[in-house]
Amino acid sequence: MITVKNLYKEFDNRYVLEDISLTYNPGQCSLIIGASGSGKTVLLKSIVGLHTPEKGEIWYGDKLFTHMGHKEKKELRKEIGMLFQGSALFDFATVEENVMFPMDFFTDWSREQKLERANFCLKRVNLENANKKMPSELSGGMQKRVGIARAIALNPKYLFCDEPNSGLDPTTSILIDRLIQEITQEYKITTIINTHDMNSVMEIGDKIGFIYKGHKLWEGSNQEILHSDCKELNDFVFASKMAQQLKTYI
Repeated sequence: MITVKNLYKEFDNRYVLEDISLTYNPGQCSLIIGASGSGKTVLLKSIVGLHTPEKGEIWYGDKLFTHMGHKEKKELRKEIGMLFQGSALFDFATVEENVMFPMDFFTDWSREQKLERANFCLKRVNLENANKKMPSELSGGMQKRVGIARAIALNPKYLFCDEPNSGLDPTTSILIDRLIQEITQEYKITTIINTHDMNSVMEIGDKIGFIYKGHKLWEGSNQEILHSDCKELNDFVFASKMAQQLKTYI
């Protein structure tokens, strides 16, 4: 479980997050949604520790992350997996080497142990026999799956996904969503996804937090979102659906 309590973050003497409180549970896909500039990316980066909030608390289970020192945070990061926007694979490394990177950084496992784990993770994302391929040889969807394999390499308790469907066609996006959902439920991971994709919201949104101009205006499930009385959320959902329909038509 991850708990965010009364979080504030400012840039250039202006708050971009104000009094944000949210709870994220194991085995659920929790989504952060909102328009560009709403603060959702800042929220995700604050939770994972890439930004330091001015006020508030972030708890990983019973561990107060916002009060940890560097050594404690590094230890906790062994329990965190990250799927970056655009996959962020190393172009100079093979698929196998990309997946083993967190193991090289955080463990003292033997090469045989790392290779065994890499093979397991690649099999789990349906990429057997892709070990020696380079990222440039893979489709966008395959690169995302390598990114997921790398993110789960250390069997994390927590998984963060930043716009996992960015640049993917609708069919591949659904496959990536379902893979993230399956892994989340199978390993009881606390998964937080930053997205603007309403298809993702409706497919896998166990819990959704809507951020508007730095404030949390709404929280609920993908079924409850259809009956929201929050005007700003309804406007966002309508605009997102229209944009997706236009994209599909084009």
